[in-house]
Amino acid sequence: MSEQAVQTYFRGLKSSIAQTSLYPSHHPGYVDAIAAGLAAARALVVEGGSARIAIKDDACYLDDELLPHASLAFASLLGMFLDRGVESMSLFGPILEDDYTGFVEFLIGLRSDPPDGGSIRLNEETLNGLDQSVSELQKSYLSAVGSLRRAGQRLAGAGSLELSPVMDAVDGLVDQSLSSGAASLLLSTISSHDEYTFYHSVNTCLIVVALARLVGLTRDEVVAIGAGAVLHDVGKVAIAHRTLNHPGRLSSDQWQEISMHPQEGAQAILAAGGSGHEIAAAVALEHHVRYDGLGYPHVPSRKEPHLFSSMVSVVDVYDALTSRRPYRRSHTPNRALQLLLQGAGTAFDPELVKLFIQMMGIFPPGSVLRLTNGEIVVVVEHGLDVPSLKGVILRDADGRDVEPTVLSISVDEVADQVSAESVGLEPAALINDPALAGLFAVLPSSRREGELAAG
Repeated sequence: MSEQAVQTYFRGLKSSIAQTSLYPSHHPGYVDAIAAGLAAARALVVEGGSARIAIKDDACYLDDELLPHASLAFASLLGMFLDRGVESMSLFGPILEDDYTGFVEFLIGLRSDPPDGGSIRLNEETLNGLDQSVSELQKSYLSAVGSLRRAGQRLAGAGSLELSPVMDAVDGLVDQSLSSGAASLLLSTISSHDEYTFYHSVNTCLIVVALARLVGLTRDEVVAIGAGAVLHDVGKVAIAHRTLNHPGRLSSDQWQEISMHPQEGAQAILAAGGSGHEIAAAVALEHHVRYDGLGYPHVPSRKEPHLFSSMVSVVDVYDALTSRRPYRRSHTPNRALQLLLQGAGTAFDPELVKLFIQMMGIFPPGSVLRLTNGEIVVVVEHGLDVPSLKGVILRDADGRDVEPTVLSISVDEVADQVSAESVGLEPAALINDPALAGLFAVLPSSRREGELAAG
């Protein structure tokens, strides 16, 4: 039973929750969502079998096994479980439709009592052996996503931002990112279909922190640019989802709505007050201003964007290109770098693009490669000046899953780069594999501080 099956179940559950909240039971949207969610739940168990999911310390487990990727990508759903007092759920096949719909209705408050008996049972037993937990880096990631989500909800509801929790979360994320190196870039490949803006913003922070270290910024400057990265799209929180996820050409009204998010975000950040927020506001305002002065918002005079805005602009586009959206598939990391290079000197500062490609390498961390011998590997690290890669083999030439094994790869051995989703892999999940613990060892703080001081 794979983590991917649990993610499909969670995704179906979120869709069922959304449609049940909006429509009556006879509405096609409700019927289709319940049917898809029920099918995903049934796929977790075979006839007469069972599956047990538990939530503890911001992490979820399947039959005592930590699910690191699902813990991050579905953090808000896990929070809903805990808010309703659900610490574990046991699913027994065959799962009945009435039990599934009853569980959904309980989660959204249409039923006051949890399901009792049946094929879905809540808090029936305490699972043992939950001694694994997500890393400190992942906890910091979750904290940043949660703080940004709450800030966005407050901005959308009350029209104001409370930035202190966000800044605290950024400070912790910067520390963990600086100490984790390869793990932080691998973690930045995670995404959430339902909360794209929040995850994209935190991913942008992780990657820009690595770029800031290469540029030679001080720690205070790294925190400042990290805050700008996390908050760069905060102005989008009031934009309707149907506009943000529109699959075709935007209407003039939709484009006007989208193009105002830099100003809206910058104004909200400045209105929140606080020392150092001016840089975050500048990043929010300028991250769509191009190197050649075009883009938006329009700058009347030829004023160059702040360096931090230009850095976030490069990373923002890279992460957006490599993330799957409802209206398009993700680009491979290598293809995203090619598109950045095409925009160097027009859309982007050419020196920053050069540094970014130097940092990420020809095949950035998280790239899924098919080697000439047919094996499938995930890139986890590369040398800045060495044409070799460090990767983890996950499938053999016959397509069978194998125990993760670290190996060095020559670029000449690469036959093709494929998208992670097309082969059903989650690169970010590798940082929790016990067999790879030494690969993602935490950098001692003294060495980390020395690197920053040296620039």
